[in-house]
Amino acid sequence: VRLNRSPPLFPPPLWNAFESTVAGSSRTNNACEGWNHAFAGMVGHVHPSLWTLIRAMQEDQALAATAILQDARGQPATKRQKRSAAQLQSRLYNICCDRRDGRKSVQETLRAVSNCIRLD
Repeated sequence: VRLNRSPPLFPPPLWNAFESTVAGSSRTNNACEGWNHAFAGMVGHVHPSLWTLIRAMQEDQALAATAILQDARGQPATKRQKRSAAQLQSRLYNICCDRRDGRKSVQETLRAVSNCIRLD
């Protein structure tokens, strides 16, 4: 039996979150999901009228302008995060740093990451 290997549809550099974890940046697109949820709450309807949509967009623009002004004054918005999520992020960061610095093998790294996964 001969198996033909084909390249992955999405190469590892595209979906790998190692670099973003080590850099301390976001590993997901939850910021986009949060904006979508907040905007849907502002609109309040599945099929809004044009005027309802315009009003919601104006409210969103006012909130963005306020956030920009506060940031310019030295009051950046604080990112709200659950304590458990912060602890998990810290653990994953430590695991990735250990792998990067050669203190863990691939097998040890995968085992450590698997201990961080919650299925709830």
